[in-house]
Amino acid sequence: MYRHILVPVDGSKPSLRALEAAHTMLGSQKEAGSLIVLYVQPNVTYNEVLVGINIEERLEEEGRAILKEAEQRLAGTAYKYRTLSAEGDPAKVICRVAEDEGFDLIVMGTRGMGLVKEMLLGSVSHGVIQHARCPVTLVK
Repeated sequence: MYRHILVPVDGSKPSLRALEAAHTMLGSQKEAGSLIVLYVQPNVTYNEVLVGINIEERLEEEGRAILKEAEQRLAGTAYKYRTLSAEGDPAKVICRVAEDEGFDLIVMGTRGMGLVKEMLLGSVSHGVIQHARCPVTLVK
């Protein structure tokens, strides 16, 4: 069984389903495990105010709301959990955090874009699968 699970979240339904899947995995174990919920704020190459909105501040605010929702979903669990926020290229950050903290498993959502859209737009889950040094479970 996996005892130390990383769950990257972005507020999407697939990422919240991944959180539920990880919760189920840890909740069914006899030995205590731990879970970290990670929000990665993409790099903003400019910090201009567009239509009265500071993009960087808006992303930070969004990240706090996403992590707060995750905490509410995990309240009362028997295992340890914490949230973490980072900035950078999501796939690279997820892989780095997983390696630095010695995770047994990454559980993450995927939108199932299909090959053409993935090739054009890129895919965080694809990048994580290619570069993570631990197993990755994708939840559609």
